[in-house]
Amino acid sequence: MRRRPRTSILLAGVLALVLAGACVSTAVASAAAKGSPAVKRAAGPPPAEVTLTQGAGLPGVQVTMPPIGLSLEYPVMALDLGAGACPSPALVSAIQALGSPPISLAGDSQDMTVPSGALSGAPSSWETATLYTLPAGFWSQLHCLLSTTRDPLTVGLNLKTGQPAWAAQMVAGAQTAATNGLDFSLGNEPDLYPLPNYSALAHPQANEEALQASLYLQLASALQPVLGGAPVIGPELAGPEHWQHELPRVIAQLHLSMVGVHAYPLTACLTPKTATVGGLLTQYAADEPRKLASVVSLAQAAQVPAIISEANSVSCGGVAGVSNSPASAVWAVRFVLSALKTGFGEVRFHFSGDPYDPFVVSGEEVIKRPLDGALETLTKWLPVGASLRTVNGVRGLVATSITGTAGQTVLILDNERGQAQKVVLRQAAGVQTETLSAASTGVQTAHLSATHGRIKLLVAPQSLVALTAAP
Repeated sequence: MRRRPRTSILLAGVLALVLAGACVSTAVASAAAKGSPAVKRAAGPPPAEVTLTQGAGLPGVQVTMPPIGLSLEYPVMALDLGAGACPSPALVSAIQALGSPPISLAGDSQDMTVPSGALSGAPSSWETATLYTLPAGFWSQLHCLLSTTRDPLTVGLNLKTGQPAWAAQMVAGAQTAATNGLDFSLGNEPDLYPLPNYSALAHPQANEEALQASLYLQLASALQPVLGGAPVIGPELAGPEHWQHELPRVIAQLHLSMVGVHAYPLTACLTPKTATVGGLLTQYAADEPRKLASVVSLAQAAQVPAIISEANSVSCGGVAGVSNSPASAVWAVRFVLSALKTGFGEVRFHFSGDPYDPFVVSGEEVIKRPLDGALETLTKWLPVGASLRTVNGVRGLVATSITGTAGQTVLILDNERGQAQKVVLRQAAGVQTETLSAASTGVQTAHLSATHGRIKLLVAPQSLVALTAAP
């Protein structure tokens, strides 16, 4: 077979390249003339169009009390107060940054705490040996803290393993410590107390809810005389659905000034496989307060407020890498907004010396976690007297509008999806943005100015952005 000369082959190759280039150029030119790219890219979701005043004038939920509170185990508070007469300035600043919120001394340790000097000698039983004795200077140190921060105080009394004499000592100590209001809680999670039915431990008792509530009321009523007429909050139920039929009786008989219940969307005790970052970012975890709407209804019928008096991301102390991750901050904002919209007045976040604590005191230093940043931000967005409402119809986002006491508006855009959402904001010359993301720590701020009467922004997956008019 004859071969083509090398020169002919090269010329043919060059000619082919030139022709190919001409074809590509023609295609690009043709596409440009038609106003479309040569290669079509997959189009993202269309932008959501909003205004800062969207939803204004619609009925809203009033913020009637500080939306954020703190619930601390007794040993955690004692440790945080330190060894001096007064706590560290860093602890004072951390609490003030949260708006001097209500502080509860509560949790599991509530039913295991005895006042200083109440026990002497060797423990006489396993139960006695596992009790926690308050340090001698506890109430004095707490008074020093509250004198500066001005937090209202809730003191949990030991109902499960305590005695009326111990309760009287605790009440006296609490009265010396409180500076801006004092109420009491009688027992912690009594719906989990075992009934004295040793003959049939393997079988639930008939009408267990009524029996449990009756025993609780008998013991709690016996403690009330030592309170000196101070308000009572409770009944601090772990699962309010367990006592749904008995709760009206408890509210009425104890003359509760506030109904307090506990709520944890995930648990590291029973279903640890669900206690993940992904699980925390689900709508299920965010909307946990809505499942307790019946508590709000019962409290409203009794004409008393309802709060979630103990809450956090994952029960049993949380999970490292989940409860102390940036995702916990996103979850907390969603959870509090859900609680307020459901009718709860407040959410008190729990400290137990575990991964879910919003901050940790180490000597004279306070180490803040992502959850603390979310609580500080919520305190700023939701001042007492503000009102909030859900804004429907915002494409791809959950939108909440907050109107402050001076008429200023905060528009929160929450992207619960795995895909970014474009937003076009109209009728605003400029906005300040505050962003919380499950992918990064801290609140990111920015200033955006309008171009041609609109502002474009992108809400990343599993993040929320708060918009306020720029000054």
